[in-house]
Amino acid sequence: MDAERWAPRERGKATLLATVMLGAMLYPLRQHFRSAEKKADGFPLSYYPMFSARRRQYANINYIVGVMADGSRGYLPHRLLGTGGLNQVRRQLNRVVREERAESFVELLAARASREIGLEDVVRIEIVKGEFDLDNCMLKHQIEGEETFIAGADVVRVPGLETLLDGTDVAAVPQ
Repeated sequence: MDAERWAPRERGKATLLATVMLGAMLYPLRQHFRSAEKKADGFPLSYYPMFSARRRQYANINYIVGVMADGSRGYLPHRLLGTGGLNQVRRQLNRVVREERAESFVELLAARASREIGLEDVVRIEIVKGEFDLDNCMLKHQIEGEETFIAGADVVRVPGLETLLDGTDVAAVPQ
């Protein structure tokens, strides 16, 4: 029986530890009693408004598509837009559209596409803005949306540039 008894200071230490843990878990609740303007997201105990805020029904997204010779369309790799990750080049594209520089940018993309291995079938590059129903996208996996044409440019390939700089035939390079 003596092995199950509390040592003289053990009960106090356990109570203090439980109180500190309970306080740390309940501390973020203070955010719920503040007005919306005063709520803050901070480290290490965060209110996480990105999970609790209501999201919009529709999202507008700028993206590029490639048009093939037969009229079919396909999404192009984000590396065509520039260096960096997907989110970085997505922000760059949004800034180009916002600053109304889409015409010159799509011409640059078309020039890049003309030299890109794997994009030989693409004859036109277009920047479009799609409006997507987020419920259909996330719940039903339907990515159809209304598109608005922003800018486009034809991909012009220069005859005689079918070889890489080191002389390798482009058709011989494995893809």
